[in-house]
Amino acid sequence: MTSKQEQAKTISSNIKELRGKIDWNQSKLAQEAGITGAALSKIEQGERVPTIVVLKKIASALNVEVHELTGEQPVERSEQEERNLEFYRKFKSINDLDDKDQQLLLEMAERLKGLTDK
Repeated sequence: MTSKQEQAKTISSNIKELRGKIDWNQSKLAQEAGITGAALSKIEQGERVPTIVVLKKIASALNVEVHELTGEQPVERSEQEERNLEFYRKFKSINDLDDKDQQLLLEMAERLKGLTDK
């Protein structure tokens, strides 16, 4: 098996596993990632190694890092960076709020941060 074939197999397997964990079918993931169902099908069948742009779209839709799709070593992050990332993953829907509500949440977060810094 060539390196490209191994890479395609790893990515395929990881996408299927992550998609299954959130109970999405291929159509849902393709829609959320902004790619065609046919493209995702070829990726999941191991017929195609996606471009970095497509990998980023799929990773974003699944709320994971690209390395979790490729099986590569993760980027080293501090504990604070990891907590921030987890926060943004959990509260991704904040972007769906209107500007006023987003501002209120930001102000609340700043006040809480001030309390924890003491």
